Amino acid sequence: MQTNFEKLSLQRIDIDGNVLGRFSTFAIEQQYTNTTDAVLEVTYTFPISASATVTGFTATVGEKFIHGKVKEKEEAKKDYEKAMLHGDSAYMMENSESNIFRMNIGKIAVGETVKIRIDYIDTFDIVDSTMRIMIPTLVPPRYKSNITDKLSYDTDSEIDYRGNIAITFDKDLKIKDIDCKTHNVRIEQNTVSARNIKLDKDFVLDVKLAEQSFSKGYIHSLPNGNNVVYLSFFPDIEVKTKHQPKDYVFVIDVSGSMMGYKLEQTKEAVIKCLRQLKQGDRLNIIPFESDYEFYSEKMVDFSAETCEKAKEYVKNLHVRGGTELLRPLQVSIQRFGKEKIIFLFTDGEVGNESEIAGWVRQNIGQNSLFVFGIDSSVNKKGLTEIAIAGRGKAEFIVRDEQIQETIVRQFTRVSSSNLFDIQLDKGKNKVIDKIEKTSVLFNHEFYDVLIETDTVADDFTLVCKTDDKSYSFAIPKDTLKQSALPLDKIYAAERIRRVEKYIEARPYAENKGYKEEIVEIAVVYQIDSKYTAFIAVNERDEKLTDIPDIQDTVLEKPAEWGMMQQPRIMGKIDLCAEACAMKYSESVVMKQIRKTVDRLCSTERPTDRLFRKICKCEKIMRTKGNYQALLDAIIKELEPHFASPSAEYQVFFDLIKRRSPLVYKEVEQRLKK
Repeated sequence: MQTNFEKLSLQRIDIDGNVLGRFSTFAIEQQYTNTTDAVLEVTYTFPISASATVTGFTATVGEKFIHGKVKEKEEAKKDYEKAMLHGDSAYMMENSESNIFRMNIGKIAVGETVKIRIDYIDTFDIVDSTMRIMIPTLVPPRYKSNITDKLSYDTDSEIDYRGNIAITFDKDLKIKDIDCKTHNVRIEQNTVSARNIKLDKDFVLDVKLAEQSFSKGYIHSLPNGNNVVYLSFFPDIEVKTKHQPKDYVFVIDVSGSMMGYKLEQTKEAVIKCLRQLKQGDRLNIIPFESDYEFYSEKMVDFSAETCEKAKEYVKNLHVRGGTELLRPLQVSIQRFGKEKIIFLFTDGEVGNESEIAGWVRQNIGQNSLFVFGIDSSVNKKGLTEIAIAGRGKAEFIVRDEQIQETIVRQFTRVSSSNLFDIQLDKGKNKVIDKIEKTSVLFNHEFYDVLIETDTVADDFTLVCKTDDKSYSFAIPKDTLKQSALPLDKIYAAERIRRVEKYIEARPYAENKGYKEEIVEIAVVYQIDSKYTAFIAVNERDEKLTDIPDIQDTVLEKPAEWGMMQQPRIMGKIDLCAEACAMKYSESVVMKQIRKTVDRLCSTERPTDRLFRKICKCEKIMRTKGNYQALLDAIIKELEPHFASPSAEYQVFFDLIKRRSPLVYKEVEQRLKK
């Protein structure tokens, strides 16, 4: 799909990072240049790392440098609109959904270049002496998302803008090996870089460290005069070798977005999990899409025979329908006993991950939920939150990765999740506030706690128990390191996430007080949140009085995205193969085929074809060509939906209004007569 303008204003994106152990600072620079003959307002939707805290927002126009501020979202929008009405320019960034951000560049003059810089802090897990750095580059479509439903993805031609990534490692960090399975990288001394890359999949870098991790502590002053202490405990616990039978439920995403390599990789992962089970274990499988089904109505005792049957069932799974994730998770938690290990396999491309995480947190009980995210552009933040809510851990599998190591890691966590009575012994320290980033302790993985205190007077010790032994892990007060990084902002971000959990637990309440608390924290510490936005205003000497044309930045098509690769044709091929293998009557086969075809067809919205017509018509209108016949056809299709549009068509009309304003104006005038 081509944009309505000669060339997208977004020219390139540069991402530069500095890794200082587990902490890192990053800067994203987006460059926009108006190459059209009209004043533009440009929008761009993009992701930022799921674990990041955004700490800065600046704009550069020529030699002018404008520092952005965090304000309550509606106040920021008013400032943005007011600036444009007065002939000035404004640049606004808001957190729209999960880790999705929306940039608005209000009024770029003809020939003008605007550079936006976004600063953020990130932290990375270190597991098996390996640090995994994930930098998302694209927001893929999400099922039932009010944000991604409005985005446009290029499916027919090349997007002009590209990205550059450069990550520099602290010289004191002892690195054994560096591996990147997602991109071609260059390694020069202590810097890893990838140049001129398509922004169609996450950048994933695995850094193998030469030395074993150990417990560490950092200290930083707060604006109120207190200190924040960041404690990272690294437990070393004896793992029992005796097998304790467990119940396992495998929840498998078979929705349309899993088409292609993702489903094949999922099948491989599930089969490898089945091979980890032992005598005495029990299993069940729940594949889901718009609906779900059970492999068995009750738990199945594991044996060589039942394992083979389960593997054959998994091998024969096919994609169909949408991604209704909440209901199968509810069923997996509420049925089949009260103490299960649940493994979820999905790309996580849903728009209600906060609702799901909130429900899981309230209802997980003695169950544990472990997540496998499978995609080149996975919804890491949403899946991580769901796993944390489920007292488990999320792992992310990229293409061509050795899955076996990941599977073994999750099963090792299952064995170590029998730890209980996890307590922080604060000693003589006065703890004003405490935030534990997770409630579950895993062996040989960092357990992070943030403490607010007036002074540090004693050591901090983490204590826990297994069935037959107690353990303690101390961080002496004399080993706390003064951190130059703004740990106060990381602490503030964790406070915001804690308040968000209160809101998740009260989904039907107004939650006004909680939202006000989030806004207050974000404004005081100048960090991002759901209810605030970064705003920078460029007061111009020469005002731009023209009403700007709106240009929504078209996004790259996600790499090997199944739903965009002729789903009808691929689906029918799968159905033919499935029908041949089924030993049912013809009527049953045909009923199943019709049902599955309907679901497959529903993965492409009926408005997609119409939207392409509208974009084409808009382009003809702008070039003063003969558009009347095409417009008449468009109006005929829209007429039944205009007077009282459904929710889907209301979103569609809003999209037309923004993306194709000339067509929308003609449609509105004609249909209102």
